Amino acid sequence: MIIRDLAPGDFDAVWRIRRRAFGGPATPGPSWPGDPATFRGFVAESGGEPCGFLRIRRMGQFFGGRVVPMGGLASVAVDPHARGQGVAGGLVAAALEAMRADGQPLSALFTSVPALYRGRGWERSGVVERVELGMTAFRGVPGGKYALRPLTKSTSDELRACYLELACDLDGMLAGHTPNGDPDLGSAVVDSEGKLRGYLALDRRDGELDVHDFVALDQEAAATLLRALGSWAGLVDKVRLRLPEPDVVSMLLPDAGVRMIEPWYLRVVDFPAAVAARGWPAARFLAEGTQTCVEIVDEHAPWQAGTYRLVVRDGTVHCVPIDARPDVRLHARALGPWYSGAVPTTTLRRAGLCTGDASVLDALVTSTTPRMLDSF
Repeated sequence: MIIRDLAPGDFDAVWRIRRRAFGGPATPGPSWPGDPATFRGFVAESGGEPCGFLRIRRMGQFFGGRVVPMGGLASVAVDPHARGQGVAGGLVAAALEAMRADGQPLSALFTSVPALYRGRGWERSGVVERVELGMTAFRGVPGGKYALRPLTKSTSDELRACYLELACDLDGMLAGHTPNGDPDLGSAVVDSEGKLRGYLALDRRDGELDVHDFVALDQEAAATLLRALGSWAGLVDKVRLRLPEPDVVSMLLPDAGVRMIEPWYLRVVDFPAAVAARGWPAARFLAEGTQTCVEIVDEHAPWQAGTYRLVVRDGTVHCVPIDARPDVRLHARALGPWYSGAVPTTTLRRAGLCTGDASVLDALVTSTTPRMLDSF
């Protein structure tokens, strides 16, 4: 088996492989395969024919208020006759090396087969969360002073700036997010000075509203957007909201609705680079020189296996390789949940992924539920 970079001559064959795995039309649409500048593809070849495919999307993800380069693994597909022969494993191994070489110290993915990726260092580290609500849930939403206007009157730059103002405070959010849905159905809210304070991007399907983006920078914006959704009573039966902060909505509505959670998995590909790229707000509250020695066990990314000293200096964290006895040992699968803040080290210890004194690691990362507004 040969693993190589995707070439233009592979596009038709790769589409057929993806279609066999995931379904879809017999022929691709005009957007396939997308802008080559936004991804890197790999093909597995056996007997001179493509039998597997993987795509690495070039992304950035907020952690600690800073954007960390991230490779989003997607479209991992293997022909039925080639399954069980290590094709997917070979593609993932090539992707790990490529992401390191391309300066992507993190990798995230969505999967229905967690065992494949857990065995290679990815672990559940965040969620995309949706809430389904009947129309009666929107009764009694408190009033607000903001004005509502069509989404089409907002420029893409305004929408992006509004999204980024929210996203930079929420670990896990993607930096390159683009609103989608029917622009004629979307709404925006502006304050008394005409500044955009939030927006809805949505579609209408079969008596339901499917809200892809619910972005609100404050309570007034959230209330105004919820009232806009409530105005659809009598026209639709329910609303499905994809939310960056579900608790904000639940605090404004009497009905919490039905929550639906889709997990995503994170892997640290290059530990020193990931530490250098992340923001560390909690480090500002630690004593100068606070440190710990961390040993990483990682058979699939051997370039980062070894011991490192993490040191707090000037309100941030510095990482240097060191030959010393470690205070704490982390399995590769533990790195994503710790780095994202999704899981405390006490949980990682009980899962067999962490040993030793991890108190400094816990002090460096604020426990949270990392979220995205995107699936890829």
